[in-house]
Amino acid sequence: MARALGSQASPSHHCMNSTATGEVPIPFAHPVYIRSVLDCLNSRGIRPSTVLERAGLSWHDLHDEKQMVDFSVFRRFVAHAIDCSGEPALGLMAGSMLQPYHSPVGIAAVSSETLGKGLQLLTRHSRLIFGSLEFHLENGPRLSTLKVKPTRPLFETLVFVMQSVVGAYCRLLEAILGRPADELMVGLPYPAPAGNDIPCLRYVRRAVFAQEHLTLQLPADLLDVPCGSADAKVLLEASHACQKMESEMRHGSFVQRVRHALFDRLTANPDVAELASSLGVSARTLVRRLAEAGVTYSEVKDELRKSHAAWYLQHTELSVETIALQLGYEDPTSFGRKFKSWYQMAPSKMRQALRGGGRLGATALS
Repeated sequence: MARALGSQASPSHHCMNSTATGEVPIPFAHPVYIRSVLDCLNSRGIRPSTVLERAGLSWHDLHDEKQMVDFSVFRRFVAHAIDCSGEPALGLMAGSMLQPYHSPVGIAAVSSETLGKGLQLLTRHSRLIFGSLEFHLENGPRLSTLKVKPTRPLFETLVFVMQSVVGAYCRLLEAILGRPADELMVGLPYPAPAGNDIPCLRYVRRAVFAQEHLTLQLPADLLDVPCGSADAKVLLEASHACQKMESEMRHGSFVQRVRHALFDRLTANPDVAELASSLGVSARTLVRRLAEAGVTYSEVKDELRKSHAAWYLQHTELSVETIALQLGYEDPTSFGRKFKSWYQMAPSKMRQALRGGGRLGATALS
């Protein structure tokens, strides 16, 4: 499987938390956030692989949904992304491309009963997307205020990160309300840019600068607006996925070892005993330690297959039969049935939707 990925984007086995300077690794950003930046660059005719290589990242890293990108790596990534694009509003643009349906946190928010409940879920699980940002929701009689505070210095990435949060928040509100949230008022924790071009005003109508923290305010009466895609079953599944991710973050090192080892051997479809042997532990120990993290071996394998199936369909020209083999399925028919259980559509339909920029609903991606 690693060889097939390499034929498209030359992924390596860099650890997203490794540093070349001996710094203490600080998990910061979810891969889905990095991928939204790459999608933005790609839409501007910039090869994502160029920025990835300069930052020391690989496509392999960005499809490990359970491991956050380290802050030192993120700093390099942002610097190269801005340098290649020459776009001061790149953070805003990338944030607006972070579709809610791309992560369990977003899916849980848009499938909630009301906007208010969706924002509560976003606040509760925000660190699954931004590991060093603290989200705090304050609901008053007139205004609902979401405050976003870094838990560590962001240095030169501050503007980019705050822009990204604003862009992603606008996208989330639009998905829930079914229209742009023109009522949104934004307070930004950095000085106003020089000149008349204020990128933030491309996305929000009212913004003030030089605030202590990032604040996102809405009229309180909007909190009771029903979510257009409310779905109790999807909400339950997405909330459970968020809880599993949080559990894995607490027991992350061993789960990551299992995931990386399985990724390397996925074509061979190893059973528990075979993979445990490659890690130098017994099958019983592997099962027990995964259980402590709230996951099973079959779930880890399923998640890897699910995410990589979609990646292959979007980014390669491999046939469905070849993709099935790369993911360890001897029978393409079995793969097709499993794919439909994941995404509620056939692989060929998924490829058409992803290539055509079509929107996939919460049910399909939950």
